[in-house]
Amino acid sequence: MSATYPNGSKAASLLLRLSTLALVLTSAVVMAMASECTIVQRNGVIATITYKDFPPFVYLVGFNVVAAVLEAVAIYLQLNKGGGDGDDGGGEGFAAKLPGILLVMLDVAVQALVYSATGAVFASVSAYGPQLNACGAGAGRLCGQVHQSKLLSFAGSVAVGLAAVFKDVSLPFSLWPTSSD
Repeated sequence: MSATYPNGSKAASLLLRLSTLALVLTSAVVMAMASECTIVQRNGVIATITYKDFPPFVYLVGFNVVAAVLEAVAIYLQLNKGGGDGDDGGGEGFAAKLPGILLVMLDVAVQALVYSATGAVFASVSAYGPQLNACGAGAGRLCGQVHQSKLLSFAGSVAVGLAAVFKDVSLPFSLWPTSSD
């Protein structure tokens, strides 16, 4: 009978990775659908404003999609490697450690992509405030969708940071049922 200590970090990290995947992908989709704003300019010209008119919003869509794909690869590596906590599955050498190294690289890449895209959108909402507010009152749903996407991306950035932390921190409980042998 071996003494195994409960460690909920693998399950918590996996749940946070799945949350990150869902949040950043949803953020990208919401932003990509933000295109319903038609305004009449002072000279009488009717203009349709979409997320593509604002470079930081295009940046968010592209980078969040890439981050979602990389996070899916990280989830695959975590499930197949066993969590990336130093267990090399009985193997030795570089080949046994490669999934753990890739998992760390993916964590860094996803964090960089999501943090920079989220920061760019937060800054651009302040910079493009008057243009976005013109779409607020009955002119379309662009402003509301931008704010929803911004908040979803922020939640995804929190989740990706916590997933990386929980991967390496031992938690004193188990999230899965354990046998009583």
